[in-house]
Amino acid sequence: MRSAERYLSQGKIPSAIEEYKRVVKNDPSDFGTMNMLGDLYVKNSEKGEAVGCFTSVAEHYSTQGFAQKAIAIYNKIAKLEPRSIEVSERLADLYKMRGSYVDARKHYQTVAEYYQKQGRVVDALDVWKEIAFLDPADTEAFINISNSYLKENRPEEAADALLEAGKRFFAHGIHEKAVECYENSLMHKSDDLRTLRAFLDAKSELGERESANEKLAEISKKYPHNREILALIIDSHIQAENAAEAESAIISLVEQEPANYAKFLELTRLYLKLRDADGSARALSMASEHLIVGGQAEEFQSFVNAILEIDSENLQALRLMARYFSWSGDGESLRTTFEKLAAAANRQGAAEDERYALSQLVKAAPHEMANVERLAEIDAENGFDTSMDVESLFDKRFIRSSEEKEFTGTEIIENVENPVGFDFEISNGSTMEMPASFRSENENENAEPTRSLEDIFVDSADEDDFDPTLNGHSADTETDGDLRLRKELDSVKFYIESGYADMAEKALSDLREEFGHNVEIEKLEAELMLMSSSAAGVEPSENIHIEIADDDEPETQSGGFDIDEFRSEFGLDEIDAAENGDYETQYSTAVAYSEMGLTEQAIREFQDAISLVSPKDGTRRFFQCATLLGHCFIEQGMAKLALTWFERALESTELSSDEKQGVWYEIAHAYEIDGDTGNAARYFEQIYAENVNFRDVSERVKNLTVST
Repeated sequence: MRSAERYLSQGKIPSAIEEYKRVVKNDPSDFGTMNMLGDLYVKNSEKGEAVGCFTSVAEHYSTQGFAQKAIAIYNKIAKLEPRSIEVSERLADLYKMRGSYVDARKHYQTVAEYYQKQGRVVDALDVWKEIAFLDPADTEAFINISNSYLKENRPEEAADALLEAGKRFFAHGIHEKAVECYENSLMHKSDDLRTLRAFLDAKSELGERESANEKLAEISKKYPHNREILALIIDSHIQAENAAEAESAIISLVEQEPANYAKFLELTRLYLKLRDADGSARALSMASEHLIVGGQAEEFQSFVNAILEIDSENLQALRLMARYFSWSGDGESLRTTFEKLAAAANRQGAAEDERYALSQLVKAAPHEMANVERLAEIDAENGFDTSMDVESLFDKRFIRSSEEKEFTGTEIIENVENPVGFDFEISNGSTMEMPASFRSENENENAEPTRSLEDIFVDSADEDDFDPTLNGHSADTETDGDLRLRKELDSVKFYIESGYADMAEKALSDLREEFGHNVEIEKLEAELMLMSSSAAGVEPSENIHIEIADDDEPETQSGGFDIDEFRSEFGLDEIDAAENGDYETQYSTAVAYSEMGLTEQAIREFQDAISLVSPKDGTRRFFQCATLLGHCFIEQGMAKLALTWFERALESTELSSDEKQGVWYEIAHAYEIDGDTGNAARYFEQIYAENVNFRDVSERVKNLTVST
């Protein structure tokens, strides 16, 4: 540096240049010296070398966010190369970044005119679009740009331009013109959600929401499986207080994606606002199981109370209240609710409802002769078969056994639409109908096992009232531990019958650890092993005989059941069980919860599962778990937490290009949901640079460019 300065003082510019080149070569990040070197090249008439130095300096300032400094350097380059389109583009972008829109527009016009002369019409249009963005007051510019795109057979770009034109008219209060622009845009891009939302807002401002809803319904028929359009239609009908139309749309949406059951709660609130008790109860019925099993039981109860405030004798609401007290184990309140249901059904002439409520009361308290006599009277009046042994409502499970019809969202909807429909199993193998809202489905292993009415009354009623026996144990002699063990064993039996081997194995392991040697536990372990061997295609020997020792016999009795020997004999020894067993159980349980729409429970199980694995363990377990956790948090509307897990998924080793691009896409989507369009665009562009055909990334990049 001293040598360079000495040469400069002597006017020896070439020698000074050589010294400065040595400085820059030694430290390429010394951009101050590089700028001086560029100035010396200019003085020495070495234009090409000067431009190279200035370009490096300008790009550095630009990437660091120093727009003014970058502009100063690019202006030096512009003096050396006044016809450089690249320099004009960079100056236009930098002036735009700085907020100097007049200067930005001047440079953009230079670029656009150059492209037009070169016959690059589409490129020129893209630049004219940038110019139009710089003047929000210009409401006509984007219409002209749209027409030009259509001439070039670019309908999607034309639609985007019309959307922007509509936004500008809307901002100026010219709603009729805004609607016209949106309708024209939808002609070229009819499923664009941004345009549909804007169209709906503009029509609402004109007081024409009904016609907007008709337009949305027409578009929805064209895209019957587009859940986002359906959700938009639902929101529109709810805002317009069109309850019946909203209900129909919600049913269609939930049939496609049961996790959207929360829309039924919005519908319930609307019906409550309209003081429609029947509609409120019907809507709430469709979401009842999700609320109770999903940890929202108190919210469920508050909805039912609100309905009963409107109509204290609403039969559907009383059924739902019975469902709640069954789940909560409040026997006294459950008894009272059935009494209210029986009385209300009697006054309304609903014999089937009354009979069912009375049958539950009689099973719990057979000594109350008034109920017994009234039940016999109903049977005689209506010709009901008095030999029918109606099961207790609360012996039903949330998830039906494999022998029963598999649960679907449609089934719930059909059942609730016939709220007085019945379907009871009876002792002779035939059936009678039961209120559909009493049906219990989708229980998970963390939920409180559903108890029969008799079980609940044992806990809550006075001994003087009645003293039923349960499984051979007197209610006053069975301990709390016995009761809990029996209920847990019932749950395990149900898991085995339903084919949920992982859940059964985990539950049995916990019971074994807590209760030790127990005949019932060992029997279920044997059943589980037989089921597993059958699923694995292993045929047990005909000579196999499993014996279970009695409680009062020693565990070492000859011929007693040995779980380890059983595994060995059937070739079921677990490989790496300590390493994989817990993970697989928790991962499978989490997936099951997720498919049932129980997102919070799924998150809990995924978090437990991922704590057992590592991103560098050579498997895909961490990667799969992390990405699914991200999706769960997206479902919960927690985009920032989703980003944490998507980014952690990238820590996994040896990811393929497709896997990386998939995670980048999810990260971009999460940023988009969080309102961070800058970062969203960055990740979408990263995918676009590697694979332009990945999903809809090309469209995403264009949309984000327009919106920003």
